[in-house]
Amino acid sequence: MAYREPGAGELDKHVLLRRRDDVPADDMGLESVFSDVNPRWAKIEPVGSAVYSGSVQTEAKITHRVILRYRKGITTAFEVIHGDTSYRVKRGFNMNGKTRFTVLEVEELGLEQVGGGVYV
Repeated sequence: MAYREPGAGELDKHVLLRRRDDVPADDMGLESVFSDVNPRWAKIEPVGSAVYSGSVQTEAKITHRVILRYRKGITTAFEVIHGDTSYRVKRGFNMNGKTRFTVLEVEELGLEQVGGGVYV
């Protein structure tokens, strides 16, 4: 499927791309450690109902697409933060097979908590 590349001014959301690793905490729980923090400009758009319905049936919910300038090495260990909302990366790929833009299919997790994650 070919995607339309964003035009001038469409990357209008200031987001934070970061890697999340959960490590054992002193209280027998998990503590989130964030690394590879990278502020970027992006376009965030909700997916259509057919994509969402299909992803729910396979238990790999995709709620939004995030489009940003090309960056390699983005895996499912990454999160996208926009304002107070956190998104978990489910899949990332080069738009139209070129190295101009990267498309991330993400799941909205909800509001960011004071401790730095949605699980606190």
